[in-house]
Amino acid sequence: MRRRTLWVNVGIGVAIAAVLGLIVVSLRPSSQAPEQRTVTVARADVTATVTASGTVERSGVVDLTFATPGTVASVNVEAGDDVSAGTILATVDDTAARQQLAAAESTLAQAVQTSASSNASAASASAALSDASRVAKQTNKRNTLAVDQAQESLAVAKDLWDESCLDPTSALCPNPSAQAQFRSTQASVDSAQRAFDSSVENAANNAIGYDVAVNQAGESLTQRQNQENSACEGTGSETAACTSAQTATLAARQAYDSAVRARTTGLLVDQQAQQTASLSLASANVALQQTQTELRKAGDDAVRNSRQALETAERVYRQGKVAGEQSVSAARASLTSALASQETVQVSGGEELTASDAAIESAEVAVEVAQQAVDNTRIVAPVDGVIGSVPYVVGEVATASGAQGGITVLPDGPIEVVANFAESDAAKIVVGSPATITFDALAGERAEGTVVSIDPVGTTSNSGLITYGVRVQVIDAPTTVREGMTASVSVLVDEAIDVLVVPQSAVTGTDDRAAVLMQRTEGAETSTDKVQVVLGLQGDAGVEITTGVEEGDVLVIPSADDVSFPEGGVPGPEPDDGPFGGGDES
Repeated sequence: MRRRTLWVNVGIGVAIAAVLGLIVVSLRPSSQAPEQRTVTVARADVTATVTASGTVERSGVVDLTFATPGTVASVNVEAGDDVSAGTILATVDDTAARQQLAAAESTLAQAVQTSASSNASAASASAALSDASRVAKQTNKRNTLAVDQAQESLAVAKDLWDESCLDPTSALCPNPSAQAQFRSTQASVDSAQRAFDSSVENAANNAIGYDVAVNQAGESLTQRQNQENSACEGTGSETAACTSAQTATLAARQAYDSAVRARTTGLLVDQQAQQTASLSLASANVALQQTQTELRKAGDDAVRNSRQALETAERVYRQGKVAGEQSVSAARASLTSALASQETVQVSGGEELTASDAAIESAEVAVEVAQQAVDNTRIVAPVDGVIGSVPYVVGEVATASGAQGGITVLPDGPIEVVANFAESDAAKIVVGSPATITFDALAGERAEGTVVSIDPVGTTSNSGLITYGVRVQVIDAPTTVREGMTASVSVLVDEAIDVLVVPQSAVTGTDDRAAVLMQRTEGAETSTDKVQVVLGLQGDAGVEITTGVEEGDVLVIPSADDVSFPEGGVPGPEPDDGPFGGGDES
């Protein structure tokens, strides 16, 4: 019994010793070193860029308006149309301009006739006849063209007005002015309201001015009366001082009466102006309500006005033809009765001309001015491009000021992007720098570009941020790019070609404290040494090292718990597959 108990105790002791041995083994530090991330120093290009967002534009947009006000006679283009230089885009009624041209030509013909009758020689008279014939032909040609254009305008007016235009829901209406009529009438109401408000404000301001003038005149009268009493008291009214004071008092009283009358008259005039403005406002509101019912009448009026313009053009043609024939006949008659001599006059530049020749020259200038007025009734495309906007509608009145905007032409040419860069980034950009552009709305599309200009003055936002506009010309832009799209612009500001490059995560410290961990292998032993390096360009995807390492050196990427690198900074991310060929596991 005692022997069995002994063996049991021995077994328990052996088991306890085995457990203690396992615990000691499990707590012993492992001899296996932790895995390290490494990277090999390689040669590559380092680039640094700055990036900002911007908007796609097309440079050189042309805004064309009428130089001469008038009723729009034709609109020949729509937004999106391709046009070439010299294309007539729109015209206004040129009847009045052509009448002025006809009058100027008639004056020229009369001047030619007068010159012909007063020329001293048959040669001069012959030249006058030639001029008269030329002017007559030109007049007939221009008047014939005016008749043709008036016929075209009448045809357009007939085509544009249709019963479907009286139905606002119809898609068949060929006249967009019918749908824009309400906006135009509303604009008249707004204008009348502003005029009424202005008349009320003017009346209030004028009333204050009237009261001030009356009060000042009253104070002046009181002063003059006091001066009269002082001058005439005790001395009689026949002294010079008393008489002068009485005269001054009389003048002051007249001034006071005049100020009172001016106030009465001014208040009445201001009241009448308010009444007139109120009536205009009421009339504009009535017109707003009656617009739809008057569309039919507007169509009839447009046709009637075009027909009247045609009749006027035909009448001018007939009159011009008769006037031309008469001037030619008169010039021909003058050829046989030229004057023996004629007095000469000196004109600008020292040139001497006969009086009749000077009159012809002046009349020719007047014809050129009138012809320019006719030319100003047309809008002509100055360059090849695409139509952007067309605000004009046939039948509406176009102003010469271009208050409603004009026809815009987007010239054929390169696309540009205008981006606003922070002042610290803009300082690094120079004209000619290459850029890469991506478009928010076009996934996967990108284009190359070149910086063509930088704003000389920055813009300060509400938050105090200063930015500079940088214009980048896009090279071979995708065909799907449109003006107004948002784009991201990345501009190259510095680069180093074929230099030693490592990832940012392999470098700790900055400036003269920059260092790397270099892996060294001697036989089967591997160790790491801290090496001071000199940094070059710090780019978007890597850092240039100018001194301290060589191509092919293996660097250890320091980990967050690496205590063997006390002067290191915060380690960067793992190196990617860039110019370094990926990290090695050791």
